[in-house]
Amino acid sequence: MYCTRVQGASSLLPAPTTLQSIAITITSPSNRPPHPVCPLAGGFGAMVNELDPHYLVALMNYEFRSGQDGSARCLDPPSHLTSGIVDHHGTNVCTLPILDALAHISVSQPNSQVVAIALQLKPSTKEIRLMIMENQDVADSLVNHLYNIWRKLQALSDEYAGQRKAEWDKDQMLSPVIPPDVAEPLKIEIFREVYKFSLKKQLKRMKKWLRALCDFMEELEKRRVGIALEGFERNLSKAVVTLVLALKLVFKHSENQLTDDEWEQVYWYSLKANMEAKLVLADRHELGCDVLAQELNGDGDGDPFQLRRALEKLISLPCHIESLFGSAHSPHLRFALQYHMTICAVLGQAQIVILPTSQEQWKSLLEAAYGQPGQWQKKDALKLFQKFRSRERKCPVHCECRLIQYLQTKHCDSWDNVPAFSYIGVSKLSCSACRVWIEAFNMLGGPKFYTRGSHGKWYWPWAMPTMGVGSLRENMVGMVLDEYLMQLEKKRGIKRAGSDSSGAIPSGAEHTISYANSQSTEVMADAAVQESGGALSGFFSDNVPRFVG
Repeated sequence: MYCTRVQGASSLLPAPTTLQSIAITITSPSNRPPHPVCPLAGGFGAMVNELDPHYLVALMNYEFRSGQDGSARCLDPPSHLTSGIVDHHGTNVCTLPILDALAHISVSQPNSQVVAIALQLKPSTKEIRLMIMENQDVADSLVNHLYNIWRKLQALSDEYAGQRKAEWDKDQMLSPVIPPDVAEPLKIEIFREVYKFSLKKQLKRMKKWLRALCDFMEELEKRRVGIALEGFERNLSKAVVTLVLALKLVFKHSENQLTDDEWEQVYWYSLKANMEAKLVLADRHELGCDVLAQELNGDGDGDPFQLRRALEKLISLPCHIESLFGSAHSPHLRFALQYHMTICAVLGQAQIVILPTSQEQWKSLLEAAYGQPGQWQKKDALKLFQKFRSRERKCPVHCECRLIQYLQTKHCDSWDNVPAFSYIGVSKLSCSACRVWIEAFNMLGGPKFYTRGSHGKWYWPWAMPTMGVGSLRENMVGMVLDEYLMQLEKKRGIKRAGSDSSGAIPSGAEHTISYANSQSTEVMADAAVQESGGALSGFFSDNVPRFVG
C-alpha cells in the first residue's frame, strides 16, 4: 500500500494534490441463510448460533424507532489504553481529544458525513500514521486539508516550545499552563482554515439551533424583567451574544469573503463564547442547563428546550480547534508532532443482507429472540414485514468497525506489525450496533479498541465487518439479544436526549484567551447590545441572519 507522506516540522512542504493511498473495498453477501431459523429445541446456545446479528440489529432499529436505548453516551477514558504516543496513561488520555478533533474538523458536508481516525506510531523511524475512514469516499481535499493543518500545528508546537523559559520536567504529570498570547496570528490562521473547510456543516448547525437558542434567551429576559442577569445566567447571555456576533460574520462569509480583520473578530468572539459556554455547561455538576430549561418550560406542553444540546452544537467546531491548540502546546505530545506523518485513506466495505421475506419468518425470528412464542409477536411481525419491505439491502460497515477490521488485517507493508493506538477518534458518537460490536470484539482476548461513546440509536442498514465470524459473531448475537430482552421489559421509545456529536474531551492544560482579550471582546459585545437598544430581543433582531429559523 502506498500512502501520501508529509515531511516533519523542519520541512514544510506543500501538501500533495492527489490521493495515492488506496485500500481494498470488499463487498460480500451475508454468509447466513436468507431467513431465520427458530431453534427452540436446541436451547439458548443453538439460538445464538442460528440467529443472524444483522436481523437483530434491524429488529432493534424497529424497537427504538422513536428514540434511544438509554445506553451510556460518553464513556470515561479506559484505564488500559495501549500503543499510544508514549507508555503513559495520562499522555494517552491527552491524545483522545486530538483524534476526536481531527475527525471533527474533517467533516465538510452539511449532511450524513461521518469520519473516524486511527493512529499508529513507529518511534524507531519517527513515523506516525493516521488512517481515515468515512461513510463515503475520502476526498483528496480532505487529505490535503489534514496535511495542511498538521504542518501548521507543527509550527505552533515550535512556537510554544520556543517560549518556554525553563527546561520542562518530563516527569511532571500535567502540562504547564498554556500562555494565551503566544502565536496568535498562526492560531487565527489555523482557525480560519478549519472554519472555511467545515463552513457548510457549521451553517447547518446555525440553521437548526441558533434561532431557537435566541428565542430561549428572549424568554429568559422576559422572566427576569427588571433584574440583571447574574452568575450562570450572565455567563449564558455572554456566550450567546458573542456566538451571534461570530456566526453573523460566518454567514457573511458564506456570501462574500471575509477580510483578515473580520476573521480575527470571528476568532475572538468564538473563543469568548467557548469560555463562557464551558462555564454554563459545567454549572451545578452539568445540570444547570436542564434546570433552567425546565424552569422556563414550566407547566407548558411539550419538552423543555434542549439548551445543553444547542450550546454544544454551536460551539463544537471552535472547541475542537482549541483542543488542537492544546495538543500543539503539550510537551508530552511535542515529539509526535515532529514525526513524519502519513495519511492512509481506508475505503469502505458493505455486505448484502437479505432480511426475512414474510410475516411468518419475522414471527419465527421474534420467537427465537424471545425464547418462546407470544401473542404480541404476530402483530410485531406484521409491522416488521411492512417496515422492511426492501428485503435485500446493501448494508455499509460503519467507519469505526471498518477501521478495526483494517487494523487487524495484514497488508504486506511495514506497518503490519505496528500495534494501533486503542482509541479511535470519531466525528460522531458511535451507534448502538457499533458499540455492541466493539464490545464483542474486545471480548476475544486480543487487541481492544474504544471510541468516545454511543448516542444510543440503532441504525439500519448496518453490517458487521467480514471478520465477524465464529466467537465474535456469537458474542454479538448474545449481547444484542440481552439488550432486546431488556427492552421488552420496559416501556418502548425512550426519548432522545443530548448530542450525537463527539464532543471535545477536556484533558490536561486547556487553551483559553487572555483576560485582556476576554474583556475587550466582552466590551465589544456589550456595545453591540446597547446599539440595538439594550435588550437581547432587539440585538437578536438586528444580528441574527435572516435565513436562521
